[in-house]
Amino acid sequence: MKLPSILSGPIIRRVDPSSVYIWISLSSNVEIDAKIFQIEYSGDEDYHYIPLRTHTEVNTFKAGDNLYIYLLKISPDHSHFPPCTLLGYDLFFKKGRKVRNLDSYNLLDPEYPRSIVYGNLKYPSFTINHESEPDNLLYGSCRKPHSQGDDALFAADVLVESKHLDLTERPNALFLMGDQIYADDVADPLLPIITELGKELAGDSEKDKLNELIPENLSPRLQQVNGRQFLIEHLANFSTRKGDNHLIAFGEYAAMYLFSWSPEIWDYIHENELLLSFKQLKESDKIHLKLDHDKKRKKELSRLEARYEEQMDNVRDFVVSLSAARRLMANTPTYMIFDDHDLTDDWNISHKWTSAVRDSSLGKHIIGNGLAAYWLFQGWGNEPDNFDREFVKEVKSYLTSSSIDSAGYKAGLNHLWNFHSWHFIAPTNPKTVFLDTRTQREFDPRPEAVKLGSLIEETTRTPVLISEAGWEDISRKLLQSGWRRKTPLNIVSPAPFYGMGLIESFLHKYVYPFKVLGFPVQTTFDFDGWKYNGKGFHAFISQVASWDPAYSVLLSGDVHFSSSVKSDVQWSSGEKQSFYQFTSSPIRNESYTGLWGVLMKSVLWLNASKRKEQSLYRSCGETYNLTLGKSEVNPKEQLLWEESIQYYSFEDGSIAETKNSIGYLKVEKSRLENTLLMTVDYGENVE
Repeated sequence: MKLPSILSGPIIRRVDPSSVYIWISLSSNVEIDAKIFQIEYSGDEDYHYIPLRTHTEVNTFKAGDNLYIYLLKISPDHSHFPPCTLLGYDLFFKKGRKVRNLDSYNLLDPEYPRSIVYGNLKYPSFTINHESEPDNLLYGSCRKPHSQGDDALFAADVLVESKHLDLTERPNALFLMGDQIYADDVADPLLPIITELGKELAGDSEKDKLNELIPENLSPRLQQVNGRQFLIEHLANFSTRKGDNHLIAFGEYAAMYLFSWSPEIWDYIHENELLLSFKQLKESDKIHLKLDHDKKRKKELSRLEARYEEQMDNVRDFVVSLSAARRLMANTPTYMIFDDHDLTDDWNISHKWTSAVRDSSLGKHIIGNGLAAYWLFQGWGNEPDNFDREFVKEVKSYLTSSSIDSAGYKAGLNHLWNFHSWHFIAPTNPKTVFLDTRTQREFDPRPEAVKLGSLIEETTRTPVLISEAGWEDISRKLLQSGWRRKTPLNIVSPAPFYGMGLIESFLHKYVYPFKVLGFPVQTTFDFDGWKYNGKGFHAFISQVASWDPAYSVLLSGDVHFSSSVKSDVQWSSGEKQSFYQFTSSPIRNESYTGLWGVLMKSVLWLNASKRKEQSLYRSCGETYNLTLGKSEVNPKEQLLWEESIQYYSFEDGSIAETKNSIGYLKVEKSRLENTLLMTVDYGENVE
């Protein structure tokens, strides 16, 4: 069976009064055009669709033999798109004399289970607020297909469906804040699908490169479930402990995005019988067993079969939500930023990690593939003007080169590795700064003394998540965006600025010291939070103070629990700054299960009992040590600032939620209202 014509999308991306960007992925090269309609309606569902005079600029990137990425820019011929009005769109695909539109694929039929329209509307829709009206925001992170629990994007889709005509309540933007895919943690049943689909999408362009990168005696492992951990750990120098099926080829990264966003891909999977049973895998020698002894191999095989069946059930549950996820993104301007799992676990977690991977031909290649895929599927639509012709040329040269020794391959790969402008400003009301906390890091070479009992050793420091040069670039973009001082500002960081204090303190005080004994605690426990480097946290506080917003809303994910926090910072000069942080995670990756879950939930409960009724005070002195307690810095140090931190409770009295959810933030009569959306039995929406 041939690949579906529409591989993924449409996804509505960056939207402002002067332009609308729409992303779509197709399996063939066609001419594309778009139309925008102003939708007028009355209470009796009498709709009128008024076509607006627009022109369309089409940008096309051929990413493989059967993989074409299109980014359409639709602009009004005169002035701006009308604000506070429901707008609809249709796409037109021309090949030869035949012209199709979205309805040709049944996507505009309200009765079709995979329709991308809401209610009785004729087209997918969106709205642009007047600049004086604050936007309603959906935000979340961490979506893994084979995790347990429901996909919270389903709950978000239910919300938009119920509010699609209520422009005061309807979400104006969707923020996906990291780990949109899990490149390192791939389900066993998905690997055979992804390898075959990846080849069909990308063709043979990468085959020769992989033959150069992987020894011939190890290359069969690429086709075997459970066979890649050795390659990932010892050839690529990655640190993930779940790399048995790690994505390697560019086509595999592309296939994972399509699998995560496209219900049509599942038609292709089923009709080509790519979803194999464990018995079929075993009979076709597509399972790698790590043990040699026959008796031990039987036990290993039994464990793998149990894992395979559990993951198969979870993947099937995930597929149920794909149509809802696609409809949500087709009707809601969507902005995305990576975290580590979009490429690999622990990406750039330390100078040692980054150097080791850069020095590995295979490791550097995998990161290049992950970045190229991220740009095409996520980054391009965030701020398209950020990627000039030179960038596009380098990526194309990298992907189409047939040898790792070619000049085009090397230049393109180095360009991706050295590109540090993934951050962007989303044109929401108020403006939203999306931070890149992965490629703009600064590693402090100074050793840090760590004490464990009577043992004192020097070890490496945790990273500054954004360097001084990074903050300068971000400030430049923010000022160019038209944002004004003394107005509110949204800031998105994949890692929260304010976590659950007891958990972070417990990890830093009792776990991090084990590094002196040689335990890989930095990669095991992800010391990636802002508070683990006082200098970096101070730089963030100082940078926001220099921008001088009326207040800042911080949106974060990553940590697999949701919370709401307010911080009031007072500088030694007397100046003040307020931060409201809302964390929503995971969309689908419940992690607090088993013994570890019991421990972490206990810590959360203890933290809640301490935080609900009182504020937490913290101070920072000139050595950048963050000290709990009011003005508790070393008396020999100069106090830089102090803050009071208040954790807010949810309706059930808890201050943290560990279930799959997505946040819904709106401003109601000058008050911030944050709701966690969760799905129960694919039909009941809980707010």
